[in-house]
Parts: sequence; C-alpha cells; structure tokens
Amino acid sequence: MKLQKTNLAEQAYTALHDMLLGGERFMPGDKISVEDLARQLGVSRSPVWNAVARLEADGIVEVRPRQGVFFVGFDRERLLEIMAVREVLEGAAARLAAEKAGPAQVAGLRASVTLQREAIARGALEDYAAEAARFHSLLAQAGGNKVMVKIIERLWARAKAMCIRPGARPALLDERVDEHARMVDAVGRRDGEAAEAEIRAHIRRIADGLATL
Repeated sequence: MKLQKTNLAEQAYTALHDMLLGGERFMPGDKISVEDLARQLGVSRSPVWNAVARLEADGIVEVRPRQGVFFVGFDRERLLEIMAVREVLEGAAARLAAEKAGPAQVAGLRASVTLQREAIARGALEDYAAEAARFHSLLAQAGGNKVMVKIIERLWARAKAMCIRPGARPALLDERVDEHARMVDAVGRRDGEAAEAEIRAHIRRIADGLATL
C-alpha cells in the first residue's frame, strides 16, 4: 500500500497501527524494520519513525537502543496490570454513559451487540474482535469524557497487541456478548451502578482467563 503525499505522518501511524494489530505480519516480540516498512509504504523513513514514536507512546512497540524497534512482547504481569486499570476506567465510563447516553447512542450500542452475534454465528472471529473493540469504545464515548475515551482505547490496543496468537480463538464468546448486552440494558435504563458492575465483572472474567496464558 502506497501512501499519499499529504499528511504522511498520520497515514503512516494509521497504517502501522492497523498492520501490527491485524496479527497477520507481526507477532508479539518480533523485530520491526523501519527501512522495510518505509519501502513498503513508499515514503522516507522520517514519517515511519514519527509513527514509531507514537506507537511507542501507545505501548505497542518498544525502541531498544542499539537493537532496533520491536513489537511489544507478551508480559503476563503487565497485561494483568493493564486489565486492572481498564476495569476501573471502563467502570467509571459505563456509569457516566448511564447518566448521559442519548437514545441514538443506546441504539448504536445495541446494534453493535447484534453485529457481534452475527460475526460469531458465521465464524468471523476477526470481525467479532473488531466489533467488540468498537463496542467498548462506543460505551466510553457515550460517557462524554474524551480523555477517558482516549486512554481506554490505548489500553485496549496495548492489551490486544500482547495477546496476538496465530489461530487463537477467544474463549466464551457467546457469554461475552451476553455480558455486553447486559451493559447496554443497564445504560438504557440509566442504572449507573449496574452498568459499572457489569463491565467491571466482564473485564475481571477476561483477566482471569488471561492469567492462565
């Protein structure tokens, strides 16, 4: 894919972000060649290094002096710490969503749950994963705190990067979607306490599964 000659730094960031989290070319811990990526994208190394700097801030890559750039490796302890922070932040975001979400936002969340079920039914696990990530982002956005949304999205991407594995199938997908549906129900009836409790329990269950990896 060749990039256009406008806003190259932003395009390079988006392209590398999607490439890394897509799980098709790089696995956690792999070394990343900036030169190869620049050639592939049809740009100089400068916008690629700019993208690497942003991805390092996101926690998706690591720049090691005299060694190079590496896709973040799997680290169980760090992953569980990320999940603990996600539990607190997303719980607060769900409570805010119950207070502030309008009918259109609740409808959007319900539509996302439907798309998740459809993806599972046809065995499209990548589509399910993408929609599940979008659901969590939509839920955070419904709370109206933009800073919280950005942090939650970064934590989600960092956790996903660590957990990429060829052929891996997430566990208990139907149960996870049922949990998402209960979150939406709580938001729809403006029950902030229930919405927070549902998402915190949801993230704890996921973390419990990650602890055995």
